[in-house]
Amino acid sequence: MKIANYKGLNIGRVGYVPVTEEEVNKEIDALLQSKISTVEKEGKSSLGDIVTIDFEGFLDGVPFEGGKGEKYDLELGSNSFIPGFEDALVGYEKGANVDVNVTFPEEYHAKNLAGKPVVFKCFIHAVKEKKEAVLDDNLAKEFGIPTAQELLVELERQMNLKKKNEADNEYLEKLVKKILADSDVETQEADVKARIDEMVGYYENNIAQYGMDFDSYLKMSNKTLEQFRDELTDEAIESVKGDVLFNEIAKLENISVSDEELEKEIGLYKNYYQMDEETFNSFKAEKSNDVKNEILRRKTANILLDSNN
Repeated sequence: MKIANYKGLNIGRVGYVPVTEEEVNKEIDALLQSKISTVEKEGKSSLGDIVTIDFEGFLDGVPFEGGKGEKYDLELGSNSFIPGFEDALVGYEKGANVDVNVTFPEEYHAKNLAGKPVVFKCFIHAVKEKKEAVLDDNLAKEFGIPTAQELLVELERQMNLKKKNEADNEYLEKLVKKILADSDVETQEADVKARIDEMVGYYENNIAQYGMDFDSYLKMSNKTLEQFRDELTDEAIESVKGDVLFNEIAKLENISVSDEELEKEIGLYKNYYQMDEETFNSFKAEKSNDVKNEILRRKTANILLDSNN
């Protein structure tokens, strides 16, 4: 195994561009949007209000499939229902029964309803109005920050840190590719197979989030499992080579992870995921080595970033 020179390389590092005032304001708007709450109101509904409704649709007096819902929160004016539906619910109070007469669009996906006049029988459980969030000290305290001004400063700091990390990671990837291209790094077949297993598991989890099992995905893709694994082989080899490279550089630089560093890092997981003692002890026993490797890789990455332009 031969590791090429990994210091003093100049392969075009590009610094990050600090966030602009416009970007910060956009982030603040998103934060305030996420903090919007609703309060039940007395009186009639208006555009912008949220009505909690039961509804059932009828075509020629017969209920149709997919036209029924219970205690559905609908924002009036959001245009999330077919045209005319939301407007017809304006001006009613909690407890009202409302017949909503609308016509489905001609291009509606359900052919039996396209262009057809229907009636939705609705019952209004509640009328709620949105309560806008305000950037003030009270909001800041929700994030453990004393004042709104300090929240702004911290928000800008985090946004710049994110940009810097993205730029660093992009450059680190270029560095690793360059060093590997000039090095002679060997991989073990068992390590490559294990990495492919991890990658397949990652795909399986992602696909499951869309309600599809992995076998169905393979059939849709006209691939066997072996073909799918073969397609991942080159990427897996490069990934394992990267791990070997980081480990070798860590040895050359005498990088290590102290017990104190490991305990501190593991403690962050405990706090973030709010683990009880039993769960934490199980996590610690199972994942300590993985966490240690993460710290070692991070420290090695910092050496590479600091040693190259």
